[in-house]
Amino acid sequence: IVEPTLVGCRAMTLPHRTYLLDDGRRPEMRELAAKYGAIWVTRPDNAHAKAGNINHALTRTDGELVVVLDADHVPRPDFLEATLGYFDDPEVALVQTPHDFFNRDSIQHTSTVRHEQTLFFDVIGPGKDRCNSMIWCGSATVIRRTALESVGGVLTDTVAEDFHTTIRMHAQGWRTRYHDEILVQGRAPHDLASFLLQRARWARGNLAVFRTRENPVTCPGLTLRQRVSYFASLYNYFSGLQRIALLLVLTWVLLTGQLPMHASPLTLVTLWLPFTLLAVTATMALGRGSLGAFDSTRFGIMTAGIYIRGVLSLFSRRTGKFKVTPKEGVDSGGLPVLRMLGLVTTVAALLLAAWILRVAAWAGLVSLGTMPLFARTITVGLGVWELGCLAGVLVPLVRRRRYRVQYRMPTRLQARIDRTSTVVPVLDLTPGGISFESPIALDTRAVLLTRLPDAQGEIHDLTLPAEVRWCTPTADGSRYRVGCRFEALDPAVRELLVEYCFVVQPALQLGAELEPARPARVLWRAERAG
Repeated sequence: IVEPTLVGCRAMTLPHRTYLLDDGRRPEMRELAAKYGAIWVTRPDNAHAKAGNINHALTRTDGELVVVLDADHVPRPDFLEATLGYFDDPEVALVQTPHDFFNRDSIQHTSTVRHEQTLFFDVIGPGKDRCNSMIWCGSATVIRRTALESVGGVLTDTVAEDFHTTIRMHAQGWRTRYHDEILVQGRAPHDLASFLLQRARWARGNLAVFRTRENPVTCPGLTLRQRVSYFASLYNYFSGLQRIALLLVLTWVLLTGQLPMHASPLTLVTLWLPFTLLAVTATMALGRGSLGAFDSTRFGIMTAGIYIRGVLSLFSRRTGKFKVTPKEGVDSGGLPVLRMLGLVTTVAALLLAAWILRVAAWAGLVSLGTMPLFARTITVGLGVWELGCLAGVLVPLVRRRRYRVQYRMPTRLQARIDRTSTVVPVLDLTPGGISFESPIALDTRAVLLTRLPDAQGEIHDLTLPAEVRWCTPTADGSRYRVGCRFEALDPAVRELLVEYCFVVQPALQLGAELEPARPARVLWRAERAG
């Protein structure tokens, strides 16, 4: 996880120094830092977790500007060139860039180009920038040292140190900017447990700001627009209460027949129906393509339980511990998903039971409180809709299976099978393995020859010995898909693979000017005589 980030930092083009802040005090991290020209920094304790780690590092460094990167966030080589110009304005305290993720099969991805945070970084971020309320999002950020020191360093009162510190900066008159260009790619939480752990920390930490003097409603020094922007961000965490409350009301109505409101069909058609249609249409339009039709419902159901716990934490004086989000592992799905989403699962079971009983009562099989026919039709129909939404979230999560530890980067490379004239298209690549299409079946081992550019555009010849893990015919039977695991790679070759997979290939996909001086897809290597 850390190695690609250090490789990316080394590849950044403007002069800088890289520090690896290791709260684990691990010798292997010191060796890794030395290998890639970084300075290893540790401390005697782990007080205040990430915030304390950064504050300690500030006492050991002297740079005017500080770039903060999470351990898995790999910067593009032009990261500094794209962001430093904002600091010509002496009032700018920090510049935030979007978070993007290369493991596009993660739990929070709804497509290869859209994930749970896309709406925030594509739409909300530019809006916050317009009213000087963009927040520090923990990583992919450049911060002015004097601004950070002016607020007493990174605040440690909550586990959402980034959000909390930004409010104090704004209260003291500093400006923040948002640079709307993907310059960093990291690893999204791969499985449901990691996703819920991360979102629970965000909910608990951000809402805890209400108990500090940086409460955006009462904090002196904030503008009205900043207060509204901050409150809107925090208010989102109350959506879990709303969603579960509405489901419980529907369950109660189906069971008892007691209606929460009375309206004629004409009233519903003229008031409720237009409101509902316009609300959905407005949400999709304001999302500007960053939000799928079912996305908000999907993630709303997934986070309802942890958001409710976050709201309840407002009534506790405990700040909780900072728990690091796991970025590796597999997702086995199954019944443990229902336990992790226990509240939603319970409410879904109650709603299903109530719906079945109401339908049975409609058929005269059981006795329940009576309802007018129109109300009965509406509530049964709403039950079908809500149960469909719940099933649309829970069933795919239960059936989800992701056993590959490393996400393989799609490529357009080619390779040649050694000692043959067979050139094969490479489908995907990681520092640990490769898959490709071959006109011939391969069984045990293969040696591939290819050429890769590094971050400076220089082309390198690579020899990749690999163990064949699987070989299956394509749908038309004309070729074979072959998956291999690399074995006994030369350290220099592995380092080039890391740089290509995590720095060069993502940068090229994002439009960076890293085109090599000569084609990287010309793969023939001159054979030595004899």
